[in-house]
Order: sequence, then structure tokens, then C-alpha cells
Amino acid sequence: MLKDKFKEVIKSLEGNLESKKDLMYVKNLIADLTMEYLEDIENLQTLYKQKIAVFENRLNGLEAQMQKLDSEIFQEDGEETDLEPIQCPYCNANFFIEFDNTKKEIKCPDCKNIIELDWGNFEDDM
Repeated sequence: MLKDKFKEVIKSLEGNLESKKDLMYVKNLIADLTMEYLEDIENLQTLYKQKIAVFENRLNGLEAQMQKLDSEIFQEDGEETDLEPIQCPYCNANFFIEFDNTKKEIKCPDCKNIIELDWGNFEDDM
């Protein structure tokens, strides 16, 4: 398309400009302008390809996180996990951890403070 339009403009110039010197000058200007335009397009393509690569990496990371969450929530081995709700005493963040009475402390995912765990004696509750 651009190539055909370029040829059409050059033919029109050749038919309308009598001076060979003026014709060569205008042809060179048009050729330079066209090359600048094509370089700009190529630079934009490179930039967009880089941005697409960044977005694809982010998307792959999100997909991996979603798969991890999916496997944590819906375990495939049929084994149920006891999740315990935790509220951070420092920042009041709410989150769940897997019940493990050997675990004595955990780091808050939000404020990164260490929270001491007191599982208590659940047999007394029954």
C-alpha cells in the first residue's frame, strides 16, 4: 500500500516538475521522510513487543499463583487440610494457616511481625 502510494507520488512529481534538480531534491526529501516514518514504525513495534513480553511474564506468574492457590484450596489427593483462622494482633490482618500443633510461631504476611501461636488443649473442649 505505502509502496504503491510512494510510486504514485513520484510519478506525479516527475510529470509536474520540469527542473531535474528540483525533482531530485523533492524525491530525496520524500525518501528521507518515508525512511523516518518506517523507522518510527519499527521502533514502535519493538516497544510493543517488549511490553507484550512483560505482560506475558506477568500473566504466567499470575497463572502459576492461581494454580498454587487452586491446589491449596482443592487438594487433589483427597486429603483435607485443617485451616485455622488467624488475626494478627499487630495489624489486624486476617489469614488462614494449616493446623500444626508443633508450630509455635508464624510471620504475618502483611506486617511481617512474628505471632506466637497458642493452639491450646482442644481435647478439654470436647
